Amino acid sequence: MKRLLLYVHFNKFQNLSSHVEYQLMHMRPLFSTVVFISNSQLSQEAVELLQNENLIDTFVQRENIGFDFAAWRDGMTHVGFSTLGEYDSVTLMNDTCFGPLWDMGEVYRRFEGDEDVDFWGMTNHRATKDFPEHIQSYYLAFSGKVVRSTVFQTFWQRIENVTDVQEVIKNYETQVTTNLVEAGFRYKTVCDTVDFDTTGMLHPDFSYYNPTAIIQNRVPFIKVKTIDANQSIIPYILNEIEANSNYPVDLIVSHMSKINHPDFKYLLARKYLLPTENLSLIEKKVAVHLHVFYVDLLQEFLTAFEAFTFSYDLFITTDCKEKVAEIEVILAENNRPATIVVTGNIGRDVLPMLKLKKRLKGYDHIGHFHTKKSKEADFWAGESWRKELITMLVRPANGILSRMEQQEDLGIVIADIPTFFRFNKIVDAYNEHQIAPIMNDLWEKMGCKKQIDFAAFHTFVMSYGTYIWFKYDALEALFDLNLADQDVPAEPLPQNSILHAIERLLIYIAWDKGYDFRIAKNPIDLTPFVDSKLLNERGDALPHTYVNFDHMGGIKGALKYIIIGPARAIKYIMRRIGQKLI
Repeated sequence: MKRLLLYVHFNKFQNLSSHVEYQLMHMRPLFSTVVFISNSQLSQEAVELLQNENLIDTFVQRENIGFDFAAWRDGMTHVGFSTLGEYDSVTLMNDTCFGPLWDMGEVYRRFEGDEDVDFWGMTNHRATKDFPEHIQSYYLAFSGKVVRSTVFQTFWQRIENVTDVQEVIKNYETQVTTNLVEAGFRYKTVCDTVDFDTTGMLHPDFSYYNPTAIIQNRVPFIKVKTIDANQSIIPYILNEIEANSNYPVDLIVSHMSKINHPDFKYLLARKYLLPTENLSLIEKKVAVHLHVFYVDLLQEFLTAFEAFTFSYDLFITTDCKEKVAEIEVILAENNRPATIVVTGNIGRDVLPMLKLKKRLKGYDHIGHFHTKKSKEADFWAGESWRKELITMLVRPANGILSRMEQQEDLGIVIADIPTFFRFNKIVDAYNEHQIAPIMNDLWEKMGCKKQIDFAAFHTFVMSYGTYIWFKYDALEALFDLNLADQDVPAEPLPQNSILHAIERLLIYIAWDKGYDFRIAKNPIDLTPFVDSKLLNERGDALPHTYVNFDHMGGIKGALKYIIIGPARAIKYIMRRIGQKLI
């Protein structure tokens, strides 16, 4: 069979997602010719990758106008409408889906061997008061007989560059099916949803609102939008895909992490760092930065560093010259060379790391740690925190760096939540909200391109204590701020400082550069009932006569309290009186 694929690509960040490469790799064998039409301005490197791997035959770069239908029109124009008829079939698809989850060769053989099928697709949409019944346009395949018809060619040559997506649906997506059926052509779909039960669905669009039906009916593609739209059940959808297909679910996690916030709950469920075979890092440059404020803890870290099987350069920062001699003695006893830099007692461990900008920039992988104690809380707070972080990020460093080498877009690895923060509610939504304005301000100053409002977050996925492994490029924007001593409050550090903001920003800075993150698991098991107990503790159940309006939005909050509170009370009283009168 001589088949043509017209593939439309769009990425709002002008990137080539890894799920697109996978998709083309598995679709390519089915087609004689693949035309890749991009509505995004792809780099020459991305285009060459597609061409060098023989994933496409022709690349068409166009302006992002007219949505997919105008792009398919331009693809047909590029091929030539007379040439289209030389193919046994023409397939239109785009990159708005993950897949194929299952073998597409079998699907083509089934429909191409069916005399009752002239054109086909993945799913259809039943007739409603707004739309006629039609095949949904994310995947459409037409036989040569249809492609050579006047109705087909006229339809596509009349496509205009409309700017309203509803106009596209009304005039183009629905009309493809309607026009061809009225001309006497017949269609089928992999999953005919016309008679499916729609109980509980907002609209009878199964491709968007019902991913369960898509998986159960073995539709080879699942739409990107349906992942975000059904987050409460997506963990189970991903499990089902993983159990019953060969599709690498990490492609879904990777893409969704890049095009939206990287820390949705269903994504976090897949962000644990997986075990991997240790790779040789002999050709890689690794730097370890250790801020030593408490010299008595230096030996603990040097002992932990002995687990490293790779070579590394050690950079030690400390707050005063008096400690340098003590540090040098301990280093000599361990036969460990290091570069020691005195950075002053400001900025805790974060500013000293940033002051090493010129030294760290040339390294492939960088580890950042510090001699953590807790002066604000009980001894066990800092003790447990530090030891668990060392267990999660320092001792397993060989596997962490191997995984970062294997996964090109993995830019930062953080530790899981230390147990102290699961037994004690220290990080809470109200206080996190107070840090958000500083985070937004830093985001703007760093020139980050992705849109995000940290004030809309309840809490943040952060590296507790800023212990991290990272690629310099992932956090380059932070280093380029060139923060100085005057930008950081002096000790004792206030509760919501720029340092607390940076601690919470790290994975999002990497995300802005197109990098994903992973979490090194805490080996100490705690039942989730601990979290449930902590997060659901009830305060005083009786109403309080004193209200702190600083916690309720200041003057606006007070005005709402004066107006809305009494109104709700009156409404409640009237409702109860009405119930008694019945």
